Amino acid sequence: MKKWREDEQGSQVVGHVLVQVLVVFVVLGLLQMAFVLHSRNVAIDAASEAARRAALLGASIEDGEARANALLNGTLGADDSRSITVYETIRLGEPIVVAEVAMTLPILGPLGFSQSLVVSASAWKEPAE
Repeated sequence: MKKWREDEQGSQVVGHVLVQVLVVFVVLGLLQMAFVLHSRNVAIDAASEAARRAALLGASIEDGEARANALLNGTLGADDSRSITVYETIRLGEPIVVAEVAMTLPILGPLGFSQSLVVSASAWKEPAE
């Protein structure tokens, strides 16, 4: 029994290092997943805010685009590969405003495929009375 314990001497350090590496990768994976979800939620919020802003009485399409751009730049930083499209259409006989945000979905840190996340939101246009 004593011989077996002498053979195991020092293995605790190796085991600890291997577990630490695994824990670091798990934590980095969780942080990356949180960053992806945050980016997705910000894109959804920017699209819905752009649609609501452009649907206000007296507002223009450019107001909606500016609002989405301000939200995205303020939260995620400036990005040239991002595109924001706001347009009016008719749904069920009523005018609506649709806002689409296409941006990079972060895969590894802030890096990812361009235009890989596309979200859209719509809002009923306020009628002129």
